[in-house]
Amino acid sequence: MSRNETLLPARRVGALALYLAWLLAACATPDWGPPPETPSAAGAESAFAAGDFEQAATLWQERAVDSGPAEAARLRISAADAWLLAGRPDRAEELLRWIERSNLTARDRARLDLVLADLALRANRPDEAATLLRQASPALPAASRSRFDELQARAQRQLTDPAMRDLSRAATQVEGMGFYDVRAAFELMRVLENVSSGELAIRAENPRADRQLTGWLDLALVIRQHLVRPEGVGRAMAQWKLRHPYHLLTEEQALDTWLSYRQQFRPPGRVAVLLPESGRFQAASAAIRDGLMSAYLDDPGGAEILFFATGADDASAISAYFNALDAGADLIIGPLRKEAIEAMLNLAGMATPVLALNELPAGFDTPAYLQGQLHGISLSQEQEAASAARRAAALGYQRAMVLAPEGGWGERMALAFEAEFLHGDREIVAAGRYLESQNDHSSTLERVLKIDESKARRKKLENTLQMPLEFEATRRDDVDVIFLAANSGQARLIRPQLRFHDAGDIPVYSTGRVFSGQPDPSKNQDLNGLRFAAAPWHLRHSSPEEIPGLDSLRRGTLGALFALGQDAWKLLPWLGLMDRDRGFVFSGESGNYRSSEGGMLQREPAWAEFRRGRPAPLPDPVPMITPADAAVALP
Repeated sequence: MSRNETLLPARRVGALALYLAWLLAACATPDWGPPPETPSAAGAESAFAAGDFEQAATLWQERAVDSGPAEAARLRISAADAWLLAGRPDRAEELLRWIERSNLTARDRARLDLVLADLALRANRPDEAATLLRQASPALPAASRSRFDELQARAQRQLTDPAMRDLSRAATQVEGMGFYDVRAAFELMRVLENVSSGELAIRAENPRADRQLTGWLDLALVIRQHLVRPEGVGRAMAQWKLRHPYHLLTEEQALDTWLSYRQQFRPPGRVAVLLPESGRFQAASAAIRDGLMSAYLDDPGGAEILFFATGADDASAISAYFNALDAGADLIIGPLRKEAIEAMLNLAGMATPVLALNELPAGFDTPAYLQGQLHGISLSQEQEAASAARRAAALGYQRAMVLAPEGGWGERMALAFEAEFLHGDREIVAAGRYLESQNDHSSTLERVLKIDESKARRKKLENTLQMPLEFEATRRDDVDVIFLAANSGQARLIRPQLRFHDAGDIPVYSTGRVFSGQPDPSKNQDLNGLRFAAAPWHLRHSSPEEIPGLDSLRRGTLGALFALGQDAWKLLPWLGLMDRDRGFVFSGESGNYRSSEGGMLQREPAWAEFRRGRPAPLPDPVPMITPADAAVALP
């Protein structure tokens, strides 16, 4: 180096080195550490310690607005936790949308998972909470351990429910599935059988859950919706794949899973049918028998079917039952008479599964050894009346008038409709009873429509003025729907009389009894506009040419019983799944069925309207649509 070159003094070199070191430190990734003790941060800590969680959450949120990304995320996690403890999970969820997981350290990701687990438990999703807790455990801060333990205990309590336990098992299985395995997919569908369709639908749309898991839950729901009737399953799987493009299953593999799962559902190996061959139930029995055989021949499912005759007394039904047992029956369909059903069910030690062909005895206490083994199916008129009320309510009707015949049947129909309709602000504004022996029901209709009161006002006014008046009596205007309990003959009389009394524009609903079952447009013209509960079978056989030429059908009069027989056979493979999932619907020829408490299958009929004297199907209606537990704070 020449003497002319300038040399830096030693002190200046040292200063420059320090400056460079400071610059390098500034460029390094910062370790934010605990939030600085600013007045708002200190105030939030104090408010939290004092139990003022809402104030603490608000202060942490305010501090987060002016903080760097990592510190802001950390503060928002603390604020979300405080909102949970304040009993405001909605505010916590709203706040979590601002947190970018990629900005978090491992410790803060664990704290976030604890908050998400708490939210999942509040939404009754312990399986999701269990997954989040497992995820949080490795990087959990020591100070969060007590909160972790508290959440884990809550998750375990909720997981005692079979459906929740199975959801947790499913989540664990999905974590270990990296490729399609038909056996593993089949087993996963089996694991999810205790989870209701409604629960699957909710969880499949959870944006925070693992994408593979939500895809599997949605697939389980799609599969379940296409088990009974496979029509449209290909299109449904294509739509499923569009919703879950990143799922490990292809559309073809999803269809393969549906097929392998569906093939497991079969009827029992040997089925005995107990039906009367004589007496007043002979005609109904013949229609049901032919319906059963029609469905069996269409799809025997590898089973054997045996018929045993019953008579008009209970002893014959019991004798037929023991004969069926001697023949090795795995399941019994029947009997048909209510009294025979009750006599058979009261036999000591009875343990053979039964699908009764009528209502189960009222108040029957199913023994423990028959739980899940006893079911009943019927064309209950009471269920149809209740269905009429549900349909009217779903369409927004609020004020109903009830017309029913005098007598036991009419009272049962009226009570069934009223019990289902009288919820919320809905009311029965008028009720009338008519005599089935009469053809003219003007007096009854004028009274319930208050036309008689209108006439009385006219008479009073004429007397006051001492002169005749041109006056047209008017009906009440506070009725927006009518429920009519009637047979086909009475309905043909009452429907025109309602029109005559200016009530033809009010929708009228009735049970299936208003339809004789025989397609007869000329005879049924007076019923036009009346809406009624129908068996889907009738809507698919709406002309004489479409009705099978079986004597037992009586040209369609007993078509609903024929359809009931078909459904009795077709239901057998699905009874177990129906019990596990009350949301599972069997779409049958006589209606849609769901399981219910006590084993009686609840029937939802199809709905039709008379148009030009013929039943025309109606579309389904579109319905008119706490403080937090004490917990340890997240550090």
